Amino acid sequence: MPTLATVATTTAPAATSWEPFLALLQVQREDCLRQRQLALTETATSHPDLVAVTRAATLLGRIEEIDAALERIGAGTYGVCVHCGAAIPIERLEFRPYAASCVACQQPPR
Repeated sequence: MPTLATVATTTAPAATSWEPFLALLQVQREDCLRQRQLALTETATSHPDLVAVTRAATLLGRIEEIDAALERIGAGTYGVCVHCGAAIPIERLEFRPYAASCVACQQPPR
């Protein structure tokens, strides 16, 4: 999977400049679409491959997460936790650019 360093020339974008993340999300989305199409092709047999079916479903979920992140960029809410409103650290977005929540909100309650 491409990294932020391979897509952007800068490694620490300003909080108001999401262009590197936009490019990374678009590359990841295209990769997920390609992989999902391959998985769906594998499921088109008379005996569907359950691993391929599961992989296609997982990739669809990832595509939906990427699409939601692209929508947040357009709405100006990218980088803000959808649950608590706190800023999502740049390091988290570099690792998971489609993250919708901060680490604290992502963790299940104990």
